[in-house]
Amino acid sequence: MDTSLAGRGRWLPRVVVVGVLLGLVAWTAWGPPVADAEDVPGTARVDSVKDMRLPTLDGTQVALSDHRTAAALVLCWTAPGCPVAEVQAPRLKALAEAFAAREVVFLGVCSDAGTPLERLVEHRQRHQWAFPVLRDEAGLLAQRVGARTTTTVVLLDRHRRIRYRGALDDQYGVTGRKPAPTREHLRVALDEVLDSKPVALADTDAPGCPITFAAPAAAATPYTWAGEAAAIIHRRCAGCHREGEGAPFSLLGYADVAGRSAVLREVIEQGRMPPWTAEGPPGMYEDDRRLTPEERSTLLSWLGGGVPEGDAAKAPPAPAPVTADGWEIGAPDLVLEFPEAQPVPADGVVPYRFVEVPTNLAEDRWVVASEVRPGAPQVVHHVLVQVVPEKARARHSAFSPHLGFFAAMVPGGRSTRYPDGMAKKLPKGSRLFFQMHYTPNGIAQQDRTRIGLRFAKEPPREEVRTIGVFPLGLDIPPGVANHPVSAMFPVPFDAKVLAYMPHMHLRGTSARYEVVDLRAPAAAPDLLFEVKRYDFNWQTPYRLKQPRLVRGGPGIMLKVTGTFDNSYGNPYNPDPEQRVGWGDQTWDEMLIGYLDYVQVGPGTARQAAGAPAPEAR
Repeated sequence: MDTSLAGRGRWLPRVVVVGVLLGLVAWTAWGPPVADAEDVPGTARVDSVKDMRLPTLDGTQVALSDHRTAAALVLCWTAPGCPVAEVQAPRLKALAEAFAAREVVFLGVCSDAGTPLERLVEHRQRHQWAFPVLRDEAGLLAQRVGARTTTTVVLLDRHRRIRYRGALDDQYGVTGRKPAPTREHLRVALDEVLDSKPVALADTDAPGCPITFAAPAAAATPYTWAGEAAAIIHRRCAGCHREGEGAPFSLLGYADVAGRSAVLREVIEQGRMPPWTAEGPPGMYEDDRRLTPEERSTLLSWLGGGVPEGDAAKAPPAPAPVTADGWEIGAPDLVLEFPEAQPVPADGVVPYRFVEVPTNLAEDRWVVASEVRPGAPQVVHHVLVQVVPEKARARHSAFSPHLGFFAAMVPGGRSTRYPDGMAKKLPKGSRLFFQMHYTPNGIAQQDRTRIGLRFAKEPPREEVRTIGVFPLGLDIPPGVANHPVSAMFPVPFDAKVLAYMPHMHLRGTSARYEVVDLRAPAAAPDLLFEVKRYDFNWQTPYRLKQPRLVRGGPGIMLKVTGTFDNSYGNPYNPDPEQRVGWGDQTWDEMLIGYLDYVQVGPGTARQAAGAPAPEAR
């Protein structure tokens, strides 16, 4: 080889040409070269992601490097039935369409092991996604980029570096939602990346269902689905987690549960499911959904042990519907329905709706059982129904806490039956006033709620009444994390308490009911009921198995206290900088201590049911 300066001069152009050709080949095969991570502070190298190849829903193989000309790539994790994934799906569609002109490619990803292909196909079609969905059944892509929930979005720039990973925005969480997002994380990060700017917020938590990765070798467990787990889950979960009910997915069969084992394990460990917030010993309440310590230990052992099925032939059958006609209370004597359907949008927060339904009753009737059945149960969070008597129409043109409530539908419960000899009065000519709380789930729907009523054959021995104890004024200062508000209500006669239901909005954190004697201010109050972890998502009536006798008389008061968190530490606080007063909507606040009772002994029911609270502080 000629090593002289002249020889080097002859070879140099050839070396440059070869180098350029090799560079072009590399660009064509693998996309643009990956710059050093230090070029963009806070980013991470993900060299191997470009050439990871995964199947789409139609079986076509897609590699991330197929999109080598894209200005950015957004990986959107999803899973059918995950509530947050479902409700954010329309926004992903809108973002993909909005950024298509800027050469941003969106790809859906499902890493949940065992998710049936047909459910993924239906999920994509239902949300009208034009972009493909990749099946990452082994979870390799999720683990490579650090996705841990079914709502994670990951933004890769043109060099395939992770620039943002986390939530789509800050509106939706697993335990609540804000009226509107205060920051659209992905949209902001996309604008920053496309404008060649550093990403100001590169990582956020992505609230959603944990991804159920393919199970590794699991610890030994003595429990199986057929032997122990199925009976517990059917008993505690099947009332909601079945077709036609409000829960987002079914938990009746082994495949349903095994495919969501990570979700179940998380919510059981954290005490979020089954939903129950009232204090009190086991056996105190009807329909107590709490797991016993033994049930909890069994399920966690089984879920952590690889969810073995056992002998499928010995598994208990799924519980059947309560009645063939769909009514838990049996065939109603009267069914009333919305005169017109209520439209519910695909996403966002819907202000409370109020729907009036006339009863057209020609005479008073006594109701021994009621059941509220939504027409679109998966978007109806809760329903409160008030009775406005004909003579009170002029005074009550809107939902009023003065009137308590007549019937309710809450997550996990839609029917009420009163003990023998007890009933609620439904006056002739009255109207029903429905307070509807709709929670969009990603698909626009129409709702026509109904109420079914069963009547007593004769007037009852005892009349059931529901009162609402509330403050005359509600004023929560801005930024305060622990603000108590109390209201008191006179108890002029002895009463048997049947049920409690505290009601607050997104800032409520705890509630307690006490009986106090104003004549003996130094005496300790008598605690009736307490919720230490109030959760707006679960407006549960807590019905006692045995009525609680409360002795009334002069100076005896029912005191209800609620505590509010109006600080930045409350993730679902609509605006921590606002002073908050009373209002119907979720971004306002309320404190109502609902209570079912029957009167015992002398006195008048009118005193307890119609008078406003004389004292509040």
